[in-house]
Amino acid sequence: MKYLFKIFLSLAGCLLLAKTKLQAQPFNLDDRVVPVQLNLVDYKKDNPKEKGRINVTDVSQEKEDTMYFFVQGLSMYSPTYFSINSADPTVPINVRLCKDNWHQFDREGQTDEKGQWHVNFKTEGDYGIMVIPQTKPAKYTLLTWSGDEAKNIGMTSPFKAGSVDSAASKGFLQQYLWYIVGGVVLLILIFFFLAKRKTKK
Repeated sequence: MKYLFKIFLSLAGCLLLAKTKLQAQPFNLDDRVVPVQLNLVDYKKDNPKEKGRINVTDVSQEKEDTMYFFVQGLSMYSPTYFSINSADPTVPINVRLCKDNWHQFDREGQTDEKGQWHVNFKTEGDYGIMVIPQTKPAKYTLLTWSGDEAKNIGMTSPFKAGSVDSAASKGFLQQYLWYIVGGVVLLILIFFFLAKRKTKK
């Protein structure tokens, strides 16, 4: 019985650790990737349409072939705008936006002759940004703006074309982890109960 109890504690501990890790950093499926979090701060304007949260980050990419960033705390009911502005318009920079992992690109593009690329979208939770300059060093500015929520309006997500994105847009493991934990606990308790009854007989 003590052996079963130790197995139970180990499984529960691993699942809780996985959940904590997923919540702390959503795009960590590859240990070699260390993304930089872009924190949104309040952006107050007189025009209600401009109010929301914003992040503006200047980046100097010296050695890395690809740099990774991510933004958290987005709402399906808020418009989101992302742009990249290169300090040298003659050097193209490729950009990829990812939702669930770094291997699937939901949006991608390249800076134009003015050194700019931008996109508007709506999504829930978080999204990742991959920046791949064709030559290094590269200097650029990343801007993410998320407007105030406009609730009770059905909106489609660019990451899931033609459907309303919700909590389901989060990774499967992140969304259903507590159900998995509950199922594992229930199975162990049932097994423990049956083993105890068998011992009494």
